[in-house]
Amino acid sequence: MDIKIFAIRIFACFILSMIIGFERQYRHRMVGLRTNVLVSLGSFLFVYMSFGLSPKYQDISRIAASVVSGIGFLGAGVILRDGNRVKGLNTAATLWCVSAIGVLTAAGMILEAAIGTVFVLISNVLLRILSLSIMNRVNQYQKERCTIRVSCKKKIEVIIRTSIAKSIEKNSLFLEKLERNEITEDEVKLKAVIITTRAEAVEDIVSNLSAEPGVTSISFEHHKYFESDNEDDGSDNEDDFDN
Repeated sequence: MDIKIFAIRIFACFILSMIIGFERQYRHRMVGLRTNVLVSLGSFLFVYMSFGLSPKYQDISRIAASVVSGIGFLGAGVILRDGNRVKGLNTAATLWCVSAIGVLTAAGMILEAAIGTVFVLISNVLLRILSLSIMNRVNQYQKERCTIRVSCKKKIEVIIRTSIAKSIEKNSLFLEKLERNEITEDEVKLKAVIITTRAEAVEDIVSNLSAEPGVTSISFEHHKYFESDNEDDGSDNEDDFDN
């Protein structure tokens, strides 16, 4: 094929993939500017090669399908599991789309590739904002039952109770129950069950209480709250602080 056509198409491929890569780099993603450009250029070169073959050996669809499979392995390498969370799925999907842009430009579909680039950016920028908005709205109304257990000296029991009450009032939390048990003659254990939509506020309470002199141990646990729950019977997460 004409070298001028090749130059125009690969330049378009470079610019379009660079736009997507810049957005990824700007957001400090694990796959940034160079990787996105290289994936797109690689896809372009593999597919464009098939256009230079004689009709006898030409099988454009097979080469394009091989590119898709290869990008699948590359995308799997950037997907990481962190506990219950999976990271890198969006990055892998972006690489897949960038590869498709390379294939389109190799086939001479530059306008289609440009439109695809716009929609990839819309997905990564505008839909990200919408997704965060939806999640924030969901989390805003998702209640949790948080349980704080504090073992302390009797002489500071009033201080601990007062601190919990002030924090609950300050953060607009709901105290479901407060229990007291004597451990020894000079030590007591307090259990406060709090209903909240902001578990981080309870974590701040725990952090402040753990710094109080006379607190021997403190633990914090929380789990999803359901209106039908009648008692504290389990937890999803627990953090312990021992003084």
